Amino acid sequence: MRRRWWILSAVVLSAALSGQAAYAATGFTTRVSPAGQANATEPSVAVDRTDGTVWVAWQAGGRHVARSDDGGRTFVQTPITNLFGSDIGDVDIRVGGPTPCSTAGGGCTPGTHRVYVTSIEKLPVPLQTHLAFSDDRGATWTENNLAAFNPSFIDRPWLAVYPNPLSAAHDQVYIAYHDFSVSQINVAASNDGGHTFGPSVDVLSTNGIAFANSFCNTVPSGIEADPGTGEVYVEWITADPVANTTQGCNITQIQNFHQVWVAHSPPAVGTSLATVTTTWDAHQVFNGPTNTNTDEIFATLAVDTGGNVYSVFPDNLRSSANFDIWFSHSSNKAMTWSAPVLVNNDGGTNFFPWIAAGSSGRVDFIYLHTPDLAPSDTKLSPWYTKFAQTTDGTDAVPKFAVTSASSGIMHVGGICTNGIFCSVNSGNRDLADSISIAIDRGGSAALAWTDQGTALNGPTDITYGCVTAQQTAIVGADPGLSCKGPAS
Repeated sequence: MRRRWWILSAVVLSAALSGQAAYAATGFTTRVSPAGQANATEPSVAVDRTDGTVWVAWQAGGRHVARSDDGGRTFVQTPITNLFGSDIGDVDIRVGGPTPCSTAGGGCTPGTHRVYVTSIEKLPVPLQTHLAFSDDRGATWTENNLAAFNPSFIDRPWLAVYPNPLSAAHDQVYIAYHDFSVSQINVAASNDGGHTFGPSVDVLSTNGIAFANSFCNTVPSGIEADPGTGEVYVEWITADPVANTTQGCNITQIQNFHQVWVAHSPPAVGTSLATVTTTWDAHQVFNGPTNTNTDEIFATLAVDTGGNVYSVFPDNLRSSANFDIWFSHSSNKAMTWSAPVLVNNDGGTNFFPWIAAGSSGRVDFIYLHTPDLAPSDTKLSPWYTKFAQTTDGTDAVPKFAVTSASSGIMHVGGICTNGIFCSVNSGNRDLADSISIAIDRGGSAALAWTDQGTALNGPTDITYGCVTAQQTAIVGADPGLSCKGPAS
């Protein structure tokens, strides 16, 4: 069995290096980042469900973007050129509405959809947010060099888009982040497809309890728009006032982050730069014992077509050594949440959960798993990419089907989740902090993760996987369109 695993891993690696897709029983995997790029991490994936185009963004000494027209089997690099040079990274990617042109030219291709990418900028204003978008399938990019601004600087900007059905020029675009002072959660909004953004709004300003518990140390964990109504949800994790202020403020991440919060806003209102704004109410998803930790990052969220909101987070609730994936849902706009339930079924250590929602009650998951309860660099603990799905996510006790997404080992050793403070304890941060999942037009899962194979501290690349092992996440979708793009 072990020999068969390694043979399959070798086949996958060989195919990836040759630029071809490697096939497995549950779909296939493909290398996305160029073969010469050895430091690719933190991928973000989006799928245009109108034609199946797959987009993947990642960081490697700045932001990078690639497009697939054949369902993820091959990728074309679509670099973003900026007069100010490379940025820092922390990318996120989303698909918007139809391109605002009827004839080709001027950087616009009719009949396609706008794609957006956020990142932290190095110049012209350090540690603020770039937003780039393309209306010609990545051939050219328009850049907003100051999409979100905060005088205390910006960390971990996440992106959400509510596409306008008629024109991307009227897409609603949201950027969520935290700052480097009081570490509050902020959202900047655009009602004109990312050309201009209103001022950043503190989502905690209307909830004194959320403000007090989140003061000076948060981890922003994503932002999503309701696909039916355009309402917006943003998630973060934190500890508590005592731990935050006595154990280390401002992105230290050394204390136990045992609280999960979600804030909700109606769609952004306003038309001019100064008036575009959002109005938030914040609610607690989960508050675990102070000796447990959700910071094996991130907590992430999704919204299905029925307006149900879902949260997933790692935590060692069962024992100090067992880091599992936990799942909760809300059917009343994040006001109240179900008791968290266990997703993984294989023990060991489980990190980096991300989710995507489809039809009502249907949620897909990606996370990283090792059978080792105490993974470390010296033990060379093997890690694998896992895929899970529930089709009854709004039940009190949903059922989960779990399968492998990677065809072999994608990392060995420990994984440090203390962000930039991993350098203090010499922790292994080779994978950085995040992976990603989306749902394609056939209802199958589109996954992206950082892959290091079996080489301890070896080079990293971005792997894309199309998983067809479970049920469709979109009721009524044509499964024949799974893993297929406009060229296939």
